[in-house]
Amino acid sequence: MARTKIIESKWDYLLEKDDNGELILEVVCGTVAIYTITFRLNDEEIKGWESEGEKFLKHLSYDVRDHPKEYLVRRV
Repeated sequence: MARTKIIESKWDYLLEKDDNGELILEVVCGTVAIYTITFRLNDEEIKGWESEGEKFLKHLSYDVRDHPKEYLVRRV
């Protein structure tokens, strides 16, 4: 499935839209070992992105790094 990049903050996050119109966020995590967590935004997160833009994504990426287990279950 193809994805279109919407916005990227290097070494932080990448927001994309897939062919179905769903928003997918990839967040860079880790310190010694670097890995990413990629998940679809839920309705609440989409509203945050639409109302706050990059500020919201920055906050969400920090939350993903602080609580990775909560987002790992939503992986795509």
